[in-house]
Amino acid sequence: MEKLKDKKYRKVLNSLKEKNFFREALEQLESKRLIFTVTTGRSGTGYLATMLSLIPSIHAFHEPEPDFVDVMRKAIEKPELAVRFWVFKKLPVIAKLPKNIYCETSHLFCKGFFYPLLDLGILPELIILKRERRKVAKSLFELNTIPGRTPLAILYYLKPDDRGVYLPINNWQRLHDYQLCYWYCLEIEKRMEIYKEEILKRGGKVYEVEFSSLLNLKDFISFVGKMEILTSCPESIIKKLKQQIGKKINEKKEEKVRKLEKELSVSQIEELEKEVENLVGYSGYE
Repeated sequence: MEKLKDKKYRKVLNSLKEKNFFREALEQLESKRLIFTVTTGRSGTGYLATMLSLIPSIHAFHEPEPDFVDVMRKAIEKPELAVRFWVFKKLPVIAKLPKNIYCETSHLFCKGFFYPLLDLGILPELIILKRERRKVAKSLFELNTIPGRTPLAILYYLKPDDRGVYLPINNWQRLHDYQLCYWYCLEIEKRMEIYKEEILKRGGKVYEVEFSSLLNLKDFISFVGKMEILTSCPESIIKKLKQQIGKKINEKKEEKVRKLEKELSVSQIEELEKEVENLVGYSGYE
């Protein structure tokens, strides 16, 4: 991602960091923990935000306003726009919130906003939220949310020729729809590896969790305990968590317009996945 840090980016970054209003916001944010997710989407982000919001010590949101999607596609090409979004939009809102823990589970954070936040001098904590990549790719495919091809996917997801992707593919337009969904999952998993390393080498905190483990109350309590956002478990909180644990959110069954198993056999799916892995020289984050 260093190649994205061109002269214009540096000029905007350095100029804004010198502004008094930003320095004041930075002082307010020093007492806060900022937690974001690195994840594919279709991975339980809405569910996680709902569960975390039941804990009194934390502000937890899924895709709140100001929303990363408003600028994501433009910011990929012009990363200085991500800096401006943080400084003028997102950070002032976070700074004004009364609780000192802010968590946003949007999958858009890891698409052009991670490095600008670091460059502004803010070290976030990361939740690496994992779900089996074939299940995610299948979900995207059946919703006809095809990276690089369908309108909603272009708005919310990466494509193989986006500036700064770690797993670019030449002539990606020839790929099958399912392959583009699978490629997208691999690209995000590569970001999980890289962003985790970036945070840890700076002395920050990273929490890894499988979506499936969040469906079990004991495992969920263990997870938030490791994050140190639920140090005690009064019965009132346990009751709320029990009522919500495992409930499906944002399932989108009614929006599915395709059926993967009707279009491809298991062997065909495996062949398509292997071709993508060979093209990018990467088989995923384990």
